[in-house]
Amino acid sequence: MLADLPRVSSARAAEIVDVGYEGFRSYLKRGMLGRVGMLPGFHRAGSDTHDDFAPRRKWMMFGFADLCLMRIAKLLMDAGFRFESANSVVSRHEVWSQMAHDDEPTERYLLIWPPYGDHIIFDPSDLHHLPGHIKAAKAHGVITLLNLGDVQRDVAEKLAKQGGCG
Repeated sequence: MLADLPRVSSARAAEIVDVGYEGFRSYLKRGMLGRVGMLPGFHRAGSDTHDDFAPRRKWMMFGFADLCLMRIAKLLMDAGFRFESANSVVSRHEVWSQMAHDDEPTERYLLIWPPYGDHIIFDPSDLHHLPGHIKAAKAHGVITLLNLGDVQRDVAEKLAKQGGCG
């Protein structure tokens, strides 16, 4: 189901992530998602092996997993986390892989607390640990809890409504 959702242009991606187009492009130029979900660069023998820290800055099309991660970053920044903290959460290969391989929205939770964006992601099989970790994280002050399944549903609904690229 989720794998069949269309890829969208930058303009539609910005709408789905809920940022202006210029803000969306700025995220990409600043290195949003880094190289997560991408194959390593291939280089000719004897050539420079520099890998761009922001390879998505030139991308024109975005898929479901990318949109979910960018939406999570936007929600974290709206909650007061700095770009760098939000990006460090969503730029992890295992998070991208989960989003890219889910067949349907999955009840997975992200627990994050300031000041550095320390976080834990709870898969469905780990949810029994969530209350104890919330209690421990509250000792650090304010916490943010995101239902990643809700993010997947929101992005999937917007993609289905918009009907692909254009």
